[in-house]
Amino acid sequence: MASGSVDPFLICPARQSWQLRQPPTDPQTAARLASELGLSPTMATILAGRGFSDAVTAEEFLQPGLEQLHSPFLFEAMEAAVERILSALQRGERIAVHGDYDVDGITGTVLLVTVLGHLGADVEFILPHRIDDGYGLNPSGIDKAHAAGARLLIAVDCGVTALAAAERATELGIDLIIADHHVPLTELPEAVAIINPRITGCGYPEGDLAAVGLAFKLARGVLQRHSGHASGISMLKLVALGTVADLVPLTGENRAMTWHGLRGLSQATNPGLRALLKVAGLEGCRVDAGDVAFRIGPRINAAGRLGHPNDAAELFLTRDPARATKLANRLQRLNSERQQVEKHVTREALEMPVGENDPIVVAAGEGWHRGVVGIVAARLVEQWGRPALAISIEGGRAYGSARSVTGFSIVGALDGVAELLDRHGGHPQAAGFELEASRIGELREALLATNSHVDIAALRPALLCDIDVDPEQITPALALELERLAPFGVGNPRPRLLCRDLHPLGEPQLLKEAHMKLRLRGGDGEVEALAWRRGALVEELVGMKRLDLVAKLKPRRWGGRLIAQLEIDDLAAWSRSDPSAAH
Repeated sequence: MASGSVDPFLICPARQSWQLRQPPTDPQTAARLASELGLSPTMATILAGRGFSDAVTAEEFLQPGLEQLHSPFLFEAMEAAVERILSALQRGERIAVHGDYDVDGITGTVLLVTVLGHLGADVEFILPHRIDDGYGLNPSGIDKAHAAGARLLIAVDCGVTALAAAERATELGIDLIIADHHVPLTELPEAVAIINPRITGCGYPEGDLAAVGLAFKLARGVLQRHSGHASGISMLKLVALGTVADLVPLTGENRAMTWHGLRGLSQATNPGLRALLKVAGLEGCRVDAGDVAFRIGPRINAAGRLGHPNDAAELFLTRDPARATKLANRLQRLNSERQQVEKHVTREALEMPVGENDPIVVAAGEGWHRGVVGIVAARLVEQWGRPALAISIEGGRAYGSARSVTGFSIVGALDGVAELLDRHGGHPQAAGFELEASRIGELREALLATNSHVDIAALRPALLCDIDVDPEQITPALALELERLAPFGVGNPRPRLLCRDLHPLGEPQLLKEAHMKLRLRGGDGEVEALAWRRGALVEELVGMKRLDLVAKLKPRRWGGRLIAQLEIDDLAAWSRSDPSAAH
């Protein structure tokens, strides 16, 4: 753990406490894994610390096979859903697939439209406009399906709380199938089938599939019953995009699907996907989960945030390379615009006062673009280490997004003040809501009152480190080996290393007026270290002679060679190089 501020030579204290992951009970576990799997002691120790006690389960994790995918028919509702879709195919009924405007909803929609179209279905998609239509499946969406002549509507990434929309579908004679992973209400909507792993008694062994994963399961069920030989495995590329972007745990079946999907992205033949990879600077590259989260996903999301999600769906569905290039360039422009809008709104949100003891941060602004408030809420969480709401005020209405920290259900917090909200829904970590703008003050006070028992310090837990490493161990070879634990994300974070007694080579540098870059002595002579969005460290570290840090180690190619790069989560720095001065 980093030393406290009592040390007179401590010039930059750690922002959080640091905690090493508890080692396995059996001290020989790591040694066995290293010997049987040919791993370095560091890699084996990390696996053992994460609960892998034998070589078989560790190998299944490191290289997950497709046999780890469960049968779609473990869902109790799957038989009814597949039977209704097959009936629509046989009768030539028009099918509408209604998704959502984020990456998960768009990819889930595209997946089903692609598979059903391959089977000869008369199918079209409906995606809501964020501002004109609002979130989720609404009666207006049912009306659109009816106007298009649909007799069956499949809702993807929405619908499980859409009671009014389900009533409207019944009125218009449209059968409804719901594939949604959001938290259901006590009352479920009327539907032919609801495929949702969060419904008690659903029968499925894993409860955290993204909506695109549910769409994949539904497609697989239809393919198995329709022809028996088509697998739909090529659709895992879309599953990987939606799963990573929606921040569901990358463990179990999610890990297997994402692992295989990411490997297929660099060999993609879909014109839209190829065009998207090109504008994201990933053409010909091996794509990882970080690329999806920070380069591909934001460009897809930009369509739903500032434009229309139809552009993103059409990008994946078109077979015309010229059309794909045009659409990809449009997403690129929208993403650039989104970045500027987000920067402006984030700056205003961060300037708003936050009470020292407030368990939840609430920021609201007139005219904030609804398309970026979710990102802004995430920035507030990052800044304050607490759950946060970012709210756009438009014409007397308030449209908000909420983000949370591990262990605090933000949708549960909104459930507790539901009487103030006109609508809300989401996950434990992310939610959306709407209310009268005049009630924002009431909402804030109610959230603070109903969560006054929350320990604010506990909301920002200690940084959990996988292993304490010596500077000599920080090498490109170790960085490359740790990539075998990928894909990284929720439930399977990139390993955090606790690195002590590091010494700088020169002064820190400011990158793009926002980030700090530092060169350190390491195992092969020099290690590059970056601290994202902590440009202020450049001034704070003046006179630094030694530091301890918590960081993630990544391999990076530069100048034709492989180097080790540390991404700093937290650090403590001293003005003396003698380690004894820090204790």
